[in-house]
Amino acid sequence: MDAARWSAIRDNAPRVLGGFWIAAVVVASVQATAQHNNNFEIFRWSWSNLVAGRSLYAPSAHHRDLFLYSPTFALLFAPFAVVPFWLGALLWNAVNAGALYWALGRTLTSDQAFAARAIVFLDTVGSMQNVQSNALVAGLMIITFAELERRHEGRASLAVATATAIKIFPIVAAVFAVFRPWRFPRFALYSVLAGGLLLVAPLLVTPPPVLLDQFRSWMTTGVAVSVQRNYSVMQHVHLWLRVDWPNWPVQLAGACVLLAPLVRYSDWGILRFRLLFLASVLMFCVLFNHKAESPSFVIAVAGVAIWFAISDRDRFAWTVLAIVFVGTVVSSSEAMPAVLRHDVFQAYKLKTLPILLVWVLTQVALWRRIVSAPRPAASVDRAALAT
Repeated sequence: MDAARWSAIRDNAPRVLGGFWIAAVVVASVQATAQHNNNFEIFRWSWSNLVAGRSLYAPSAHHRDLFLYSPTFALLFAPFAVVPFWLGALLWNAVNAGALYWALGRTLTSDQAFAARAIVFLDTVGSMQNVQSNALVAGLMIITFAELERRHEGRASLAVATATAIKIFPIVAAVFAVFRPWRFPRFALYSVLAGGLLLVAPLLVTPPPVLLDQFRSWMTTGVAVSVQRNYSVMQHVHLWLRVDWPNWPVQLAGACVLLAPLVRYSDWGILRFRLLFLASVLMFCVLFNHKAESPSFVIAVAGVAIWFAISDRDRFAWTVLAIVFVGTVVSSSEAMPAVLRHDVFQAYKLKTLPILLVWVLTQVALWRRIVSAPRPAASVDRAALAT
């Protein structure tokens, strides 16, 4: 293949990949509409229940599973609930995929973003097929990082507050502000304001006593599911060590390992260090999440994608990526033989282990001396980050 043709392929590859993302949004939304997806129906009814003053968390005879999100989420979902089912599903999936796609491009160079978007594509499709919010949460966490890099504390605080209103654990993204300590007070103030406004926003459609009861029920529901382990490190501690420990000691140990590299404050000014920490946080949020399900892994795979995108991309990195692809991405799909999918990967929650491997490798990299990015293409334009 001559150089001109190869150059044309490289130039058009991002557009082709973007086309695949758009097509995936449409196809996943058509599937969700045809199946009248239960998750999306629960989300839609949360808005109706909030406005009517009915309990958001009471069992329903019409839907499988329970609504587990905050009252604020029910309010934020209104634009997707008041339109026809098919249009709401299309818009919701577009917001989810668009947030993650855009966030990766805002954080990485074009070369890195292409690699990251390609890696996380299949898990994004899986999340959209379940009409879940995980891709949006991943995107908002990455956007928090990107906006803090650009010193846009207001935008960053809105992103992390919105993500936290959807699922509580994204609040950990606020730790990215540590890399800009002299601007932390501004970020903290904006975050308190944004969080407070989102907390009371449902008062627009429901009276205070009813909203207070909704939040009490939400907290009760959260406590009830806190003993779950699902696809988490805690599950593997239980399976392999045959112990029945509570989740919090393992989660606390994981948090200590996550935050420990921050003592290397001399490396805070190195972009590669900060991107590695971003990847670590994204993986941590699934590995140590007692409610992590298969669709949740788009968040962790986004972390793997960032790790790979800024890596040297040598044989070792490609081998690790292949392990993640087979053991995490493909293991829960129809591409995996049913006997292996059900009796091996699902039975032993094995899709967690490749993510754990990359997380450990990321932690090791954070403790090594980082002089610069391993490849010239891995450096982000400083002027772009300042805009």
